[in-house]
Amino acid sequence: MKKNTFLLLPLLVLLISLVIDRLLTLEFFQYYYSNTLSHLNFISKEDLYSDLKKYLKEKPDSRKKTLVFFGNSRALLLPTKELEKKYPDWVLYNFSVPGGSPDYFLYWVERFKSDGVKPEFVLLDQSLEIYNKTPVLALDEVLIYGLSFEFILRHWTRYSREELSVFISKNLFHTYRDRPKLWRVMERTQNSSALAKVYKGAVQKVLTMLKEERGSTPRELVKQKHTDEELVKASEMDFSSYLKPYTFHSNMFEMQKDSIQILKESKIPYATIWVKVARPYFNLYVTRKVETTEGLKTPLEVWRPIVDKFNQDTGTAFWNMNEDPLYNCEEFADPGHMSPNCFPVFGDFIFKKLSETHSVSHLK
Repeated sequence: MKKNTFLLLPLLVLLISLVIDRLLTLEFFQYYYSNTLSHLNFISKEDLYSDLKKYLKEKPDSRKKTLVFFGNSRALLLPTKELEKKYPDWVLYNFSVPGGSPDYFLYWVERFKSDGVKPEFVLLDQSLEIYNKTPVLALDEVLIYGLSFEFILRHWTRYSREELSVFISKNLFHTYRDRPKLWRVMERTQNSSALAKVYKGAVQKVLTMLKEERGSTPRELVKQKHTDEELVKASEMDFSSYLKPYTFHSNMFEMQKDSIQILKESKIPYATIWVKVARPYFNLYVTRKVETTEGLKTPLEVWRPIVDKFNQDTGTAFWNMNEDPLYNCEEFADPGHMSPNCFPVFGDFIFKKLSETHSVSHLK
């Protein structure tokens, strides 16, 4: 037995590494090296879910109807408090996160089913980018921050080796996930840790506002808008980063279908939405041919027939902001994100469509 004790050495090294990793990434130390706030959107969702469950336990006639929005960064800035005043019969719980994708939506819809959570309406994002399996610039925030090991184990066949590797490595080693830089730590220790205190204050402010706005991000933290010339240049860059080449991610679409099937079984009214993007970017959707599994095609030629057929087969309402003539707010912070100035109008669009779709669903 003693001869084989050396076999325990790799395990011991791993355990020591994990302990050191967790010590270095304690919340206190994060203020000295972290340079992002986007992960707070994921962290805050557990509290948001607790609030939602508590609210839904109230008697239906003594509370408002609830709308839950599962979206991505294009829906982060919805002004929930403003919309609540304007549409007093409804309350919006914004479960949108950066890089929000169907696996993240399914993660929460499965929890809704398990816990018996039944909001009056659920809205799910249905964008081109979330179904591209081969983007040059991969969005992995959901894998890193948004999913549990248990969820990944149940759905592991729907992920590539690379995606599973990202999930395991970055959830196991937080220093690999956060990439702390020594120069930033040294910088933030200067002047009685002044910069670390500034970052800590920003974290606390954002978490407070995420709670107050039921999941929405403060609009003042986002650049107001691009000029037309800036949008044209940035659209080319974003298209090359996220849509070239375009390989439809059928496994991701299957997870979207699973979410919708659960909502149907739970008799929860729902709809999908294609959030508006800047016109130069949208024009590339329509005209720029890229490599696909079906040869040279535009991303829209690949994505649209699949989505349209699914909507027709399942009776799924599709709120198409990009081709709706009644929606005309044209200010954008970048090609894929509306300016904060457009979000009140975005909210009006949602509640107008909600009134139409919710009324129809109650007649069936």
